[in-house]
Amino acid sequence: QENRQGLQYITMGIIHIPRTIAAALRGAIKRRLSPLSDQEISLVGTKDVPHIYSSRAGFFDVDLMGHMNNASYLQHAELARWEWSSFGGSLAQGFKTKSFFIVTASMIRYRREIVPFKRFDVETRLVGLDDRNLWVYQTFHHHVNGENKQEEPGGPTRGKILAQILTQAVMAKPGKGVINPRAWLEDNSMYSSSVLDEIMNEKGENIESIFDEKAKRFTHLEDILKRSAASY
Repeated sequence: QENRQGLQYITMGIIHIPRTIAAALRGAIKRRLSPLSDQEISLVGTKDVPHIYSSRAGFFDVDLMGHMNNASYLQHAELARWEWSSFGGSLAQGFKTKSFFIVTASMIRYRREIVPFKRFDVETRLVGLDDRNLWVYQTFHHHVNGENKQEEPGGPTRGKILAQILTQAVMAKPGKGVINPRAWLEDNSMYSSSVLDEIMNEKGENIESIFDEKAKRFTHLEDILKRSAASY
């Protein structure tokens, strides 16, 4: 068991931590070099303007089946969130206010494989909020390089979809526990009140958005899993 823990620490130090730092730095550099105004940046990562993270299925991502391992999708989804939060400025504010984004659940649907060294994009959107949780919807696509393009009605040109991930998370502070994510985002992020109003899930409201419907179903699934866990 000690050897296993030692291997985990080595893996974190050699692979995960450097990747995380690199993703955060890329987000900060993209922000600095971006031609977008602060107002335009404040919309990046919302339903209509996803944040886009690009990477490749590298040596540490593939398995013996000759494609990107299932667990690697979750790793790259996390790296995409690090880059997105750094780009939008919420990462720096999180460190400043000692507030942390903590994943509480994830649901993933695999659709197409990613072969070794194939480049792909991850689109990240904040799609739901309530007084405790926030939901982030991410989709993997083949990188658009003149091939594999598909024009989506009313949307941008992107590569074919490879996987979908819906993540539920909370904002927490040491000593205070879980805090209201809407209040924190309004005080510490680029998102305006009007943008947050659009994202916010109001109780009793008929939610027509497909993303909000995903969040509602995710909450229902979470309730089922809690009841199941209580029986063990």
